[in-house]
Amino acid sequence: MLFLVGCATPQERAISEYCKGEALRTIPQQLVSQPVVRSFYIGDRVLGSRNICKTINLESKDKDGKIIKTKEVICKNYPILEPIYQQHLVNELVDLNNSYRDQQIESCKRVSKTNNMFFDIK
Repeated sequence: MLFLVGCATPQERAISEYCKGEALRTIPQQLVSQPVVRSFYIGDRVLGSRNICKTINLESKDKDGKIIKTKEVICKNYPILEPIYQQHLVNELVDLNNSYRDQQIESCKRVSKTNNMFFDIK
């Protein structure tokens, strides 16, 4: 359940908390275990490599004190990786009443805002 309350007013936050509490009280969780297929990361496969080079400007002095400018190119090979996932059947708890409760919360919030509930909270 995702609620964006970062920009909500104190009144909106109070209404949201009130409605969530009421909905949970009147529509309790009905948790059931359901088998679902999930992907699990097991590692990486190397597909190849790419060569990345950098040019570095160097300055040094010769025996007469003259500045000598040179360029050095440094190259490194970096692997190109592809993640490998494996499918597993796992049991997860699911609340069968969640979507109905969310509808009730939204309805409660609309009615509460219309009725100016918690208007005095600053």
